[in-house]
Amino acid sequence: MATVIASAVRQIGVVAEEINTAMEAVKKGLHNVKVSKYDATKLERDLEGELFDKWHEGCEVMKAVKIPFDNIVAYLNHLQRAYEGIDDDVRLKMEGILYAKESWEYKIVEWKFNKGDNSGARYGMVAFGRSPDGMYVDCMYVMYKMDFKIAPKVIVTEKKHSAWWGLKTWTTRRVETEERNLGTKTIKVLQNFFRLKALEGFYKEGLIERINYVPSLEDVPDHSTH
Repeated sequence: MATVIASAVRQIGVVAEEINTAMEAVKKGLHNVKVSKYDATKLERDLEGELFDKWHEGCEVMKAVKIPFDNIVAYLNHLQRAYEGIDDDVRLKMEGILYAKESWEYKIVEWKFNKGDNSGARYGMVAFGRSPDGMYVDCMYVMYKMDFKIAPKVIVTEKKHSAWWGLKTWTTRRVETEERNLGTKTIKVLQNFFRLKALEGFYKEGLIERINYVPSLEDVPDHSTH
């Protein structure tokens, strides 16, 4: 009886290790993403202080474990239907996990889109990890949502007037507003900002243990390797 119990405990331990290893692969991929908190904070301060008169942000986070690899296509279909922003181009990138059945440990896919009317942005990140035996996939998904209203530029024009050969003077003031947009920001600056927000979403939910902060954007690779 003791031998049977010991064997069962070992089998449970092996299964648990396989599941945990798949999730560890997901975490490893996310831990490898480098972000500059300094540059992200500077961008947020510049935008919020100079442009926005309304700012609201939030994150939607999801975790799924032990998805049978044989059912991964159905699961990708579910992700595309259930979560915002996964269009056909993003889905095509996600399907990369179908063609490396024995050679991938983790994969990260990112996407960004605007709500329209220059009043909001969405950034998504999904990370997949595969168990060493290739049987299961774990997944983490985050959508960072930023809703804002851009404050119009206020233009004040003053004009001086006089009458009675200068004995009476007065000034009139005309106030006008002019719509403005976010202007141009480099792709790298924006990508760093959104990546940080997404990773913070995972961290706050306890799904990752750390964020890979680097001193500046110079330490962030120009292109994602995932």
